[in-house]
Amino acid sequence: MNLLLLTTELVLLYFLSRRVIQTVYTVLFYLTRSRTIGIWIVTIIFFPGTIVHELSHLFTAEILGVHTGKLTLIPESLEGTEIKAGGVMIAETDPLRRTLIGLAPVYIGIVVLTALSYALSTLFFHGTNVSNGAYGSYWSNTNIYLTIVIGYLLFAISNSMFSSNEDMKGVLPFAITAAIFLIAGYFAGLRVGLTGELLTGLNLVTTTLVRSLGIVVGVNLIVLAATSLFLSILSPRKK
Repeated sequence: MNLLLLTTELVLLYFLSRRVIQTVYTVLFYLTRSRTIGIWIVTIIFFPGTIVHELSHLFTAEILGVHTGKLTLIPESLEGTEIKAGGVMIAETDPLRRTLIGLAPVYIGIVVLTALSYALSTLFFHGTNVSNGAYGSYWSNTNIYLTIVIGYLLFAISNSMFSSNEDMKGVLPFAITAAIFLIAGYFAGLRVGLTGELLTGLNLVTTTLVRSLGIVVGVNLIVLAATSLFLSILSPRKK
């Protein structure tokens, strides 16, 4: 059940992230009347996510022994219909390593989001324990600021962690090959069973991921609703 929920949240987040970035940029364009300014503000808003995304490619490539080149964390060009917020040059390599490098922002992003969500839940629940008939110190200035920072990081990273079309080059051939081997193994009677502590650990990890991604999806839905409402107000003025 957890795996189904996790898959559903990832698919939903994938489509939400693209829509959220588009609506945020459109709102900024309407307000500034400048494509350049809109792009730069969007770049700044999602900059923490860009850092995680590009460094995930870079570090994964280095760990796998693949040579890397120039790293950029800002748009190199403001022309065209699609703007790349950053990029890192990766040398040609075999399909397996190319796939691991291309998908690195996804699985590393999930790890980062899980850690942030755990920190947020710890901050909230530990700060609202009832003691002597009074609530704890969650509503102190320090905790509020930390909550805002963590919430912002959840939003920025979740909307930047999915691989681009360029990142996905080589993934499809590898996925098809892996699927063939898995299907062949299944019909050959190969089964993998998880029991004991391993199964318990897997359930704990998936449960944590489901909760953390649920928070992220909720944040994105709120932002999308707010920006969409704002656009519906701005649109008549444009006519």
